[in-house]
Amino acid sequence: MRKLIPIIFLLMPLYGWAGANEADLAKCREYINPAVRSQCVQLYKKTSTRVAFSKCKKSLDCWSKRYRKQAEQYCSRAFEMRAARSQFWNRYWNGQDFDKVRWLDESEGAMVYFEEEGSAVLNCFFYPNAPSRVKVKIASKAR
Repeated sequence: MRKLIPIIFLLMPLYGWAGANEADLAKCREYINPAVRSQCVQLYKKTSTRVAFSKCKKSLDCWSKRYRKQAEQYCSRAFEMRAARSQFWNRYWNGQDFDKVRWLDESEGAMVYFEEEGSAVLNCFFYPNAPSRVKVKIASKAR
């Protein structure tokens, strides 16, 4: 029993790391803090992180939840810029939350977040590898 106690104390931080892993990955997705970037590289080099990442990428539900906050931020900004310059865009944009999502390119991880608004569909094409590269579009609703 005495031999097991040091092993238990050595393994305890591993359980804490598993819980903090998603929070650390979220910091990496923000691309804001340069000091965090080297830690992010080390984090993404870990096999367990890469396996969890690839499993999540295969599920639209998991992948869209992972990037929803970031997509909403960039999509909202793009729609607001368009609405400020055009009455047409201003008529449809009311700060929606894009509650629906579908794949644009599953192999690339690109998604389309969209919202039906009256007779139109607001689309935001989001690329997780280049989040500022969002494209927005208003299309007529299919009947």
